[in-house]
Amino acid sequence: VRQSKVVCGALTVLLLCVLVVSQEEGINLKDGDQLGSAQLDGLPDMSEPETRKKLKCGICKASVMEMLYGYLKMETEEGRKLREVETVEILESACSLHMGEYGLVLDEAGKPTADWINDRAVLKAKGGWVSRLAMDTCNDVYNEFEEYLVAAAPKTCKIEGDERKCQVQPVVRHICQDGLRLCPKGSFPEEYAQEGAGGEKKEL
Repeated sequence: VRQSKVVCGALTVLLLCVLVVSQEEGINLKDGDQLGSAQLDGLPDMSEPETRKKLKCGICKASVMEMLYGYLKMETEEGRKLREVETVEILESACSLHMGEYGLVLDEAGKPTADWINDRAVLKAKGGWVSRLAMDTCNDVYNEFEEYLVAAAPKTCKIEGDERKCQVQPVVRHICQDGLRLCPKGSFPEEYAQEGAGGEKKEL
């Protein structure tokens, strides 16, 4: 599969785009398609408190996960705990490196939902206020919790026997639920966010 790039033209700030990716070999990728008027009309209503909270909760979780997994990936590759300066560099670059990939999943009718995803193989709406919300929330997370994240990231994993087990739930909950209060209580099932030494992401 070739790498695709969204090109929406001069009106990117005002338009939402659909990233269309095919996983089949030999098929040219189509990207940068603008959402139709019906899809634009069907965007989640940010004036609705529950919708706004769901959107912000989801992207807050994604932001913290991107920061922590960036740290864990580098720690795994280096085979050691990272220095503080390395940790800061990874955490502060997470927003610009990863949050631009996030968009709202389209349902079977092509209507944007309130669910976030960064999978390039899934149709999603991005650009405009959707992308700004993703980037702004990520920046808020880092700016308000930089010291906490720098201290918490190296403590995310522990060795149990021959396994390396990582728990990101307490960090995500502390920031998105208790700190920014973007997620309601009960948003974090106890079993979520364990990973092995391979650093495989677990879906929120």
